[in-house]
Amino acid sequence: MSDGGSRPKADGRKRRWEQHNTDRRRHIIDAAMTVLARDIAPGERLTTAQISAEAGVHRTGLYRHFNDRTDLDTTIQRAICSELTATLVTSFELTGTPRDVVHRVVSTYVRWVAEHSAWTRFVEQDVSAQSPTPLEETNALLAEQLEVSVAGFLALVHADLTADDWSLVRPWVAGLVSYCMGAVRSWSGQTESRTGLDHFATFLADTIWLQVKGLGASRGIAIPQVPLESVVDETKPIDGSLQ
Repeated sequence: MSDGGSRPKADGRKRRWEQHNTDRRRHIIDAAMTVLARDIAPGERLTTAQISAEAGVHRTGLYRHFNDRTDLDTTIQRAICSELTATLVTSFELTGTPRDVVHRVVSTYVRWVAEHSAWTRFVEQDVSAQSPTPLEETNALLAEQLEVSVAGFLALVHADLTADDWSLVRPWVAGLVSYCMGAVRSWSGQTESRTGLDHFATFLADTIWLQVKGLGASRGIAIPQVPLESVVDETKPIDGSLQ
């Protein structure tokens, strides 16, 4: 006769072990990100000895929680990308003038990279043959989030785009994301005569704003030069919904 009470106990032990493994993985990743930010200069490699020392785990113990070095490095990259995404998404709100929005998003990204240069260098490394990479996945996610913001803006100004133009919004936004990241990578890599962060962020935001403004003009879209909150108020009927 089977013991009807054995399964819940076994399931409970399994859940506790899975949670323990998740917590240990997170602890190791946090340790790796700490070492990257504190100790790894350009051109230097993050070692498992550094990670295990920071995490208080024997080097062989690292691979109880990760399949191999590729799995470890890829997981570190995903954690870094999550930090970047969480920071950037908060800047996508449609508040301030359209130019303010562009400058806020670009400035947020530039400052994050400047503050986390070692993380950025690591996440740009090719650590496996996996495709898409964590960075490519992040680029796609950011493009998707920005597409939502752009669509919201176009709805606010009652833009009348053709079906073909609507289908090109995401590729266009993805191109802007890649352009911004490439420009920041190039600026970060300059060793001589590099302009200051504030000037660079403003310059880059201005170039992207001109693209947005130019595209709007080419499609007959009147981009308001007032805070978007006021545009929302003007289009809000008595019941509070958007027309």
